[in-house]
Amino acid sequence: MRLALALGRRNLGRTWPNPSVGAVVVAQGRIVGQAVTAPGGRPHAEPLALAMAGAAARGATLYVTLEPCSHHGRTPPCTDATVAAGVSRVVTAIEDPDPRVAGRGHAQLRAAGITVETGLLREE
Repeated sequence: MRLALALGRRNLGRTWPNPSVGAVVVAQGRIVGQAVTAPGGRPHAEPLALAMAGAAARGATLYVTLEPCSHHGRTPPCTDATVAAGVSRVVTAIEDPDPRVAGRGHAQLRAAGITVETGLLREE
């Protein structure tokens, strides 16, 4: 999660209207994908990190600084990409305060059988 937080800090102030999110995919104890939300807010960090991981994302853990989005906006929901990639566990620092998400992302992941943990390094 520390790496995800560091990645997210890289684009602070450059991703409006979206937050700068960091995401790291870990499989069998090694980093197989990592990304930050792109300037302008698209694409989001999660699909970028999952694409980098490719097939190695299946069964992996996704560490992400913010709950993955669960609504259709200018991009498809990050929850859909996470489920499609076959991730088995998602660890987030915080729940998304955006009322369009606010717990729905975590709920969608759990409904898909993905283990979800939140609060890791929340204060940071």
